[in-house]
Amino acid sequence: MLRIVKRFGAVFLAALILTTSVAAFAAEAEPAESAAEAETLAPETAAPQTVENSYELHGPDIYGETYCVIDGNTGEVLYSKDPEKKMYPASCTKMLTALLVLENVPDLSKTLTFTKSAIDIDPSSSTLEPKAMVGETMTVKDALYGMLLKSANECGAMLGEYVAGSEAAFADMMNAKAAEIGCTNSHFMNAYGIHHDEHYTTAHDLALILRACMQNERYRELNATKSYIIPDTNMCGARAFNIGHAMIYGTFEEEGVIGGKTGSTPQAGRCLATACEREGRYIITTVMKSTAENYYPDTSVLLEYTYDTLVNHSKAPIEWLETNDTVIPNDNVRVRYSPSVKGAVCGMAYAGEAYKRRAIYGSWSMIEYEGKLLYVVSSYLESQNPELVPVTEAYVYTTEAETSTDTESAETEETKTDTEEEETAAETTERHGGTIETQDPNAVEKPELDRKKVYDTLAIVIPAAAALALLAVWGVAFAERMQRNNKWKRRKKKF
Repeated sequence: MLRIVKRFGAVFLAALILTTSVAAFAAEAEPAESAAEAETLAPETAAPQTVENSYELHGPDIYGETYCVIDGNTGEVLYSKDPEKKMYPASCTKMLTALLVLENVPDLSKTLTFTKSAIDIDPSSSTLEPKAMVGETMTVKDALYGMLLKSANECGAMLGEYVAGSEAAFADMMNAKAAEIGCTNSHFMNAYGIHHDEHYTTAHDLALILRACMQNERYRELNATKSYIIPDTNMCGARAFNIGHAMIYGTFEEEGVIGGKTGSTPQAGRCLATACEREGRYIITTVMKSTAENYYPDTSVLLEYTYDTLVNHSKAPIEWLETNDTVIPNDNVRVRYSPSVKGAVCGMAYAGEAYKRRAIYGSWSMIEYEGKLLYVVSSYLESQNPELVPVTEAYVYTTEAETSTDTESAETEETKTDTEEEETAAETTERHGGTIETQDPNAVEKPELDRKKVYDTLAIVIPAAAALALLAVWGVAFAERMQRNNKWKRRKKKF
């Protein structure tokens, strides 16, 4: 019995591993088939959506954990994502501090003197360069610029002490002012935004705070300043710095930005509050807990998306013509949140893949894309059911972009109006810290690697490979053993 185990144990083990791999493969294949079947059935079983102006139903997706877009004049919430969720505001706190200083200090030329308590803050936090010193004097105006533009924490702490006498007393003033503005889920513990578990606000409340700030003329003037120099003080030479909000400074180009504030701590992530006036409309956006790479692009997506839809609101209603046909792109084409070449890009429709088209308008098509109704240029699409497509002069049937006589429906990827910037593949600038990368509109974007699928595949392949290797080793060993036995038998027979 022991001899049998020794001889055939490896075979049994290899067979067991191989059987397990085959079973795992079968189990993996069955859900995939079910998922594919469910995906096929989904469009038929889903409730129909209204075609007219359907893009108004959803705000865009961004990397930030929460966001809020409001009308700067009325305070009406236009689009949002978890706008009432408690978040840490980091240095965006300084907007409220600046407003309270402006409301309580009529003469900004008055002098303040930095105290030890104002200087003794987290050494890793943002400060003037060099940091203010105990006993150093400067005007309230200089400290305000240092706090808003340079995001200097010692300036914020000192301004709070100057106005209220202590950090705690100023925090009480902040909470009272926030409630007066209309904030319903905010609580502040300090004047400059250093992390504290009980120092929080929401994307909606932060938008209301910036709106209140921008209603103050002196604040608007301070916040629109791109660069400032604090002159020589009694303890330090002149300090020069630029505003930290890249859209205001201009290193991240975005039309019409007139105010806002950045914020960043490990707990808060990257936060950005922005006020913008464009095309006769004034809006405010807030993005909270985004990343260093995405908080400016997040804000850009919100601005572009909102202005696209607001402009459409001000025009005659868009009359989409229903098609409900299936289309296949003849080239890779950008998918946008709104039917305009200025619309924020949210993905790519790839050549050869089939998409359900719901309607057409001018030179644009509304398609079902990742569960939403989004927009692509019709000239890149070939219908598989042309009998379902209404015949209109505005609709582009050919595979080449054509210029429509209707100026509002002639916007395609290759046709731009005089006021639009031309998009070219050669135009590439890095988008980091306020710069932007412009890509070829038809460039192939590789889909992200499905790590789960890779792991599941490895879970099948590795045991199978191990089993085959074990079988090979056993086969070689068995062959050698048989060869030795044959030699021994021949030797025994000889003698």
